[in-house]
Amino acid sequence: MGIERLDEGDASAVDHDRRAADMPAPAFQYETRDRETYYAEYQAAVEAEYRAASESWDGVAPQLRDAWADHEKKWPSPERQRESSQPDTPGAWSGDGGRYLDPEANAEVDRGCERIHEVGEQVITPALKQIEAQDPERKLVGLEHHIKEPDRLKEKVARALEEQPELTPKQALSGVPDAVRFTLCYSDDRYAAGVTADVDRLRMRGFELAKSLKNSWDSDQYKGINSQWREPETGQHFEVQFHTEASFEAKQLTHKAYERIRNTQTSDAELEELEGFQRQVCAKIPIPPGATEIQDCP
Repeated sequence: MGIERLDEGDASAVDHDRRAADMPAPAFQYETRDRETYYAEYQAAVEAEYRAASESWDGVAPQLRDAWADHEKKWPSPERQRESSQPDTPGAWSGDGGRYLDPEANAEVDRGCERIHEVGEQVITPALKQIEAQDPERKLVGLEHHIKEPDRLKEKVARALEEQPELTPKQALSGVPDAVRFTLCYSDDRYAAGVTADVDRLRMRGFELAKSLKNSWDSDQYKGINSQWREPETGQHFEVQFHTEASFEAKQLTHKAYERIRNTQTSDAELEELEGFQRQVCAKIPIPPGATEIQDCP
């Protein structure tokens, strides 16, 4: 939005009027006082508008994108390791950092991924779209990524099996809470009421909260509310995030930073800068009225 400022002629007029205020008052002095009031109010309005524009998300988002571009120049993306100590067995899977699934485990996870895709597309997604249609004031965003890619799921399964060897691949896969995920995006002024209403709609649709809502509006690393749900007939877990337009854009902006923080090859020095960047972004996200008061309901 363009910001108009007083030019030199206007400034001279203001100075002239102020000097005139020290002279003996003429018979009709209301005109001078009105002009002084007008210019004072005009200048205050211009400065307030400028501050608001400078501090708003739209005003700072381009600067934050530039800051991330500078970070990537300073810290080129580390090469991901794909070496594995396991033999190169047909049907096996190896991923970043040497993670590995043997052929039997990999086949079991492949079958599970097919099931997740089927339930996600045929059961959960239609229900979320029906819920979306109940309130045209907000919308589902990021639907092109609503089902996690198989390689990402296999990374999570392999990590879970490393940490809990007693699990079966099927159990490890069922424990991934965001294999299917959705994001509802609201305007700031309708955020708190909208989230509360949509949680009720999800429950009325028959979905079960798997965990309490995670309200992160007070966090310095992430702004938003995350929820984990269970589809009762299939047992499939899925995630619903609740965002404003600014917090969703911020999440997209910091996604690569989040990925680098999770990468075991990222240096401690870069980690410090990555967390600093996320704090910088979060500090600029407007917090919608009532967002921090939304309860982490069971």
